[in-house]
Amino acid sequence: MESIIKEKLMKFLESNELLSNEQHGFRSGRSCLTNLLETLENWTKALDEGYGLDVVYLYYRKAFNSVPHHRLIEKLKTFRISGKLLQWLGSFLTSRSMKVGLRGNFSRLLQVLSGVPQGSILGPLFFLLYVNELPSWIV
Repeated sequence: MESIIKEKLMKFLESNELLSNEQHGFRSGRSCLTNLLETLENWTKALDEGYGLDVVYLYYRKAFNSVPHHRLIEKLKTFRISGKLLQWLGSFLTSRSMKVGLRGNFSRLLQVLSGVPQGSILGPLFFLLYVNELPSWIV
């Protein structure tokens, strides 16, 4: 089910140009390598044209865990996702719980309020949509 939804959702997002062209991760035909090659090309061009270049590296530790479910659901609505699909995606995200175990001792069960389901097919897409800026023609 996840695979079918991801495939259809990506087709919708790409055909409606709802994803940034600069987004390389989690997209077909785009990867960390294509991002690095494009960046290297841009930097080389800037240096060849005599511009200075400053680079800032950011690392978002545990970024997948930091996505609040309620904000992600609101963001999905801004991408024109609605109806039964939005309900299914909301249900997929919410109503999750977890507990931690160590040597046979377990914590109490806690509701998970943030984070995309890691190891799932939709998890990376949820993260991509959460961090992606909407095109100016939508806002």
